[in-house]
Amino acid sequence: MFRKILYAIVISIFIFIISGLFLPGNVHVERSIIIERPASTVFTILNSFSTFTAWSPWAERDPEAVYEISGPEAGVGARLSWSGDPRLVGEGWQEITASIPWSSIRLKLDIIQQGKADTHFQISQAGVDDTRVTWGFDANLVEGQGFFGGLLARYFGLFFNEWIGKDYEAGLNNLKVYAESLPATDFSGLDVEVVQVEPMDILYVAAESSRVPGGIAASLASAYQEITAFMSENSIEIHSQPMAITRAWDEEKYAFDAAIPIVAANVEPSGNVQFGKSPSGRAVRAIHKGPYDRMSPSYGKLAAYMAAHGLREGRVSWEHYISNPGETPSADLITHIYFLIDDDQQETPRNE
Repeated sequence: MFRKILYAIVISIFIFIISGLFLPGNVHVERSIIIERPASTVFTILNSFSTFTAWSPWAERDPEAVYEISGPEAGVGARLSWSGDPRLVGEGWQEITASIPWSSIRLKLDIIQQGKADTHFQISQAGVDDTRVTWGFDANLVEGQGFFGGLLARYFGLFFNEWIGKDYEAGLNNLKVYAESLPATDFSGLDVEVVQVEPMDILYVAAESSRVPGGIAASLASAYQEITAFMSENSIEIHSQPMAITRAWDEEKYAFDAAIPIVAANVEPSGNVQFGKSPSGRAVRAIHKGPYDRMSPSYGKLAAYMAAHGLREGRVSWEHYISNPGETPSADLITHIYFLIDDDQQETPRNE
C-alpha cells in the first residue's frame, strides 16, 4: 500500500513538472477603454506621473503609501518610486522608456520582491472626439528564477490575466473619469511650453474697457499713445514690444495694464504713466499666430493644456505682442500668451 502511494506521489510530481514545462514562460495582459476626450489630453496625463494618484488603481488601496517623482517632468526618464504596505502595494518603481506623442508610451516596472515587467499604453482615435486607450503588461516569468522557481512561476502565470486585468480595468475606469473631468479642447496643435520668465522694467497705464474687441483695442491704443509720448519727452529707450497684463476679466469689464518694456530710466512718472516690473516666474507660454481678435481658440487650448498637465493658473496673465502690426499682415501677427503658474507650483523640485 505504501509503495502504491509513493508511486502515485512520484507520478503526480512528474506530471506537475512536465505539464509546467509546457506552460508559457511569458505573460501578456491588456485591457482597453474608450475615453471621450482628445488623444492629446489622455497622452499628457499618462506621459507624466504628476497626476498619477488621481487615477491609479492602487493609490486608494493604500492611502498611506509614499510616492516620489524624479527625472524630467514628463516623457522619457520620468520616474515614479513608491513604498507602501507590503500586503497592499509594496515597494517599487516605474520609468518611462519611450514616448511618441500622441500615440504610445512604454515603461519599465520593477515591483521589489515580485519582479520586473514591461508595460505600455497604446493610444488611438476611436471617433471624432473619442480616444481608445489600451494598457498592456508583459513579463518574463522564469528569468532568474531557477528551475523550480520558474516552474511555480509558470503556474502562477495562469492567474495573471485575472489578477492584473482586474487592476487595469479599475485603473482605466478611474482614468476615464479623471480625463473626462478636464476640458474637451484638443491642444495637440498648440505651440506651448513651460518657461521661467524674468522681470523687465516697464512703463504702464492701468486701464479698463468693455470686453468688446473694438473697445479693448481702443483702450490699448490710447494707453500706448500716452506711454510713447512720455518716453519721447524723457528720451527713454524701448527694450521690447508692448504687453497687455490682465488684472481682471469678468462679464462686465476687462481690467489691464498696457505696458511697454523699457531700458531702466531715472525720471519721475507723470499723468497716468507709472513705472513697474513685468510679471515674472514660472509660466506657461503659448504662441498665437494671426489676428488679435481671433485669440479665443488659443486661450481655450492653453487652458486645456494646463488642466491636462495639472497646472493651476496663477494671479496674472498677459499678452506680449511680438510683431509690429503696422508692418505685419494680420494673418502673420505673432503674440505670446502667458499664464503665470499658481504660487504653490512655482517650484517643482526633482530628484535627478
